Amino acid sequence: MKFVVLGRYTEQGLGGFVKNPSDNRQEAAKKITEAAGAKLIEMMTLRGAYDFIAIVEGSNFETAAGMKMLMEATGTIKDMTIMESVDFNKAAEIASKAAASYRPVGK
Repeated sequence: MKFVVLGRYTEQGLGGFVKNPSDNRQEAAKKITEAAGAKLIEMMTLRGAYDFIAIVEGSNFETAAGMKMLMEATGTIKDMTIMESVDFNKAAEIASKAAASYRPVGK
């Protein structure tokens, strides 16, 4: 499974960058991802509402959730959002099959 992970650094996390501007967070993310049994495909720093995005491959959602739990528990990351890729055509197929059984409100 592929996951897209968005997150923000806390004030503590940003302070760590100020103290050590050359700290390689991608390497740190790679190590923690591998320790959880997943693989970091790519990580980028962003401008906007989130500070970083990571693409991760893992066997299940619980792996990604466990990484979120650990990383937010450190106090250096907050607001991690994990989204998993889905087969949109398969979802549409399920919706199409269920459509015959659905009655909109008021109809």
